[in-house]
Amino acid sequence: MPPAILTATVPHRKVTVENPDWVVPLVPQIVAYLCGECELETVVRLHPAAPIPMLWPCRGCRAGAECTVEADEGVELIGVPAVAKQYERKDHWTHLSERRTEAELERLLAKRLTLLRVGKLHSARPPR
Repeated sequence: MPPAILTATVPHRKVTVENPDWVVPLVPQIVAYLCGECELETVVRLHPAAPIPMLWPCRGCRAGAECTVEADEGVELIGVPAVAKQYERKDHWTHLSERRTEAELERLLAKRLTLLRVGKLHSARPPR
């Protein structure tokens, strides 16, 4: 049995179903935020009835950009923190020190150096 072929067309409507007198287009608030770190201007389109937050995340560096117009008092940005979380970068030694004491690390280092000098550290066969 051959597959079914749909050949229907959708008629275009010239007039909307809604009454044009009842439809009110929303004109958004356009608010600009200026970043103090990278000096990049972020333009945001907000709902006309929405309060204007003091800070907005910069689109470049994600730091808190300040509003260039008069913002509403006490309004925070919902769902997105104004300042990105800064994680402390750890080096290899810090990660090792968190898991083992210095005495354990000294013993492991001595053992690995012995295996390296004997030639058993990176050989094709595992050591016995």
